[in-house]
Amino acid sequence: MTSTDDPVESYLDQLYVGLRGSPRQGRRILAEAEDHLREGIAAGLAAGLTEREAQEQAISSFGSVRAVVRAHDRRLRQVPGLAVLADVAMSAWRLGSLGLLAVGASGLVAAVMNSVFGRVFVGSARGSALPLVGCRHWLSNWPGAHSCAQAYTLESSSDAVSLRVFAGLVGLILLGGYYLARRRGWTRGVLPDGFAPTVAMSLFGAAGLGLLVLSVHHASVLGLPAGQGFYLSGAVVALAMAAAFAVQVQRTLLRHARR
Repeated sequence: MTSTDDPVESYLDQLYVGLRGSPRQGRRILAEAEDHLREGIAAGLAAGLTEREAQEQAISSFGSVRAVVRAHDRRLRQVPGLAVLADVAMSAWRLGSLGLLAVGASGLVAAVMNSVFGRVFVGSARGSALPLVGCRHWLSNWPGAHSCAQAYTLESSSDAVSLRVFAGLVGLILLGGYYLARRRGWTRGVLPDGFAPTVAMSLFGAAGLGLLVLSVHHASVLGLPAGQGFYLSGAVVALAMAAAFAVQVQRTLLRHARR
């Protein structure tokens, strides 16, 4: 018997097409429906019905596709506000962790730029008046520097690596905590499956474009000079993250288009 001749398979196919919500919710509803139908068929066969009769009786007792879809839609509309807030908070936790990981990755890119293009590309102090107090601090950290500008360049280019990598390690710890919380059921699965990727794509895309503009204009950091690579290293990672999430968004749209 093919799936088109099997009333149960046909019923589940129609139910899959009609269901809305996240894929996780859809899979759960389909699994519950199939278990209930199989149990009903087994009971009907035990009562002496033919397989076809047992299938039709199980479907009838479970309810029409339209009735099941309507009941599911009502549950979606009755989602408690706290469940929505919990999922938003979990999404923010994940995106914040990924943001810190992206900062850490930008530190590694800055390290490559220091090595390939020179420290001036990342921590340039050319044509800038540096504060005297700061000069003393930077020269004390870099006693081998021949000038305040050179000491600042070494300090700035090093901080662009070390501080960002530290942020990335914090992000890695937070991301581990997120997946642990998710495994313990802190997520409710009430948000659309494309919500987090869309937000992430937008945020990383805006950040990447903003950093790209800053790198072109050689903007300062807290009133202190910065090299082009200081911002460009962040722009590269942010735009790469935006592209990765854009792929996820596209896959989500295609999956919903097939339904």
